Amino acid sequence: MRRRCYLLLLLIAAIVSTPVAAFAQAIPSLAPSEPASSGVPGIRTQGLFVTAPVGIDGTPVVRIAALANPPAGSESIQTRLWLVRNAIGRVLAADSQLGSTAYDPATLRVSIEQTGSDVTLVVRDAHHQTPAPIVTVSLEDAQLAGVTESVLAAQWQQAFQSALVAALEKRQPSTIAASTNVAIRGALALLALTILAVVGSLLARKRARAVAEVSLFALALVWVAAITAALLLFPQTVVLGQEILRAAGRVALIWLGAFAIDRALDLLVDRLTRVFARRSLNSVDRARRLLRAPTISRAINGFKSVLILFVAALGTLTALSIPVASVVTIGGIAALAIGFAAQSLVRDCLNGMLVLMEDQYVVGDYVMIGSYNGIVEALTVRVVQIRDGLGNLITIPHSAVTQVANASRAWARVDYRVAIDAGSDVPAALRMLGEVLESLAKDPAWSTSIIEPVETIGVETLSKLGVVLRIVVRTAPLRQFELRRAINARVLERFAAAGIALGIDPLLPVQPVAMTSPDPS
Repeated sequence: MRRRCYLLLLLIAAIVSTPVAAFAQAIPSLAPSEPASSGVPGIRTQGLFVTAPVGIDGTPVVRIAALANPPAGSESIQTRLWLVRNAIGRVLAADSQLGSTAYDPATLRVSIEQTGSDVTLVVRDAHHQTPAPIVTVSLEDAQLAGVTESVLAAQWQQAFQSALVAALEKRQPSTIAASTNVAIRGALALLALTILAVVGSLLARKRARAVAEVSLFALALVWVAAITAALLLFPQTVVLGQEILRAAGRVALIWLGAFAIDRALDLLVDRLTRVFARRSLNSVDRARRLLRAPTISRAINGFKSVLILFVAALGTLTALSIPVASVVTIGGIAALAIGFAAQSLVRDCLNGMLVLMEDQYVVGDYVMIGSYNGIVEALTVRVVQIRDGLGNLITIPHSAVTQVANASRAWARVDYRVAIDAGSDVPAALRMLGEVLESLAKDPAWSTSIIEPVETIGVETLSKLGVVLRIVVRTAPLRQFELRRAINARVLERFAAAGIALGIDPLLPVQPVAMTSPDPS
């Protein structure tokens, strides 16, 4: 938590220490020194023509056109675009002697001049009486628009008049000073808010840290929005601000869509698993499916969320104009290297999928894995977590599981053994054992837990130490431990009342390790 806060502070300090206003004023309005040969953004083919946008401060004003296959001696769309951009750059350039732009926005006028068959848009102001050409309306422009060159020139005149005046006003010293003042005040206010939020998160109690982390994340988004707004204030950085705004919008739509798809698939998977759990003719199978459904649902939803996250990340890279092919190639190579280096992880995942498909155990089952036994509390495709009778949470990778004893699959047994003195009345003791089981089966508190009151009953072993009586009872899953304690209490009471003394089980020390009760009491 503290490390994230320190990183956020360093990031904000770096952003604030960069004087946005000074940076904006320091960047000159440079025009390209030569026509771009390829890669010009916004170019598209429309029938026989190729068009390109002419923009001022990132805002498209008009689209110029050229033949897709121009004859020798004709201007290509790249050359036309370069010429127009150069002309606009000269109009918007700063004049060091005047301390502002060379052209005055208050007196700037865009007019139309016709020389022979050429219709050209030119600009003048109070300081420049000689017309400066901006763009010539070509025959291709008029044919694409479906009007005459004169009509199209009048339309372009209005568009350039408003766009150039607005661009020149943004470049005036008074406007830049006002924008600088707004940017500095906003940065100081956000800096103070950030310091308060970071200090509050560091001093927050454990319960309030989640809220503090959410507030820091929201504050980071506010910083991104504020920096974008500051970039949009200055003409030299408005293109960058618009690109950030468009990229942020695309990224937000991608992640909102991913979240909506993830939630919709969550509901679909939950609905399908519920249908899977209820569609069974056998009541025992239905009960087992009810246990499997949540585990399968969580596993599928986890895999689905990772897949959606991966696709959304690729979409984000595309929205940020980062080549996805190279990223996927590098990721594939890295995944291959990681696969060789982490073969146990791959085995864990493969074994985990087999556990789910073969229904070896699910969340809620009481299992014995190796020397550990307890209730399955969590199950993923990589590990299983069980809680033992002492409350310890034991995490076991699936690749380390070789044998599993499941004590809650469909039904369970109580293999009950009791040793009595060799001189006791054995038939009476056996009769009392049967009566104890019959009374428990009729007890409302135990009637649903006992499937068969007496499965087998008889004398197991004979020795000088005593006679061992054995009785086997089939019970509902996970009820065998409580039932054994209830049998002990009633048998002790009946034997004491009948005067039957307890003996020693000679085989007890060499019995295999049994599964202990999930209840440590």
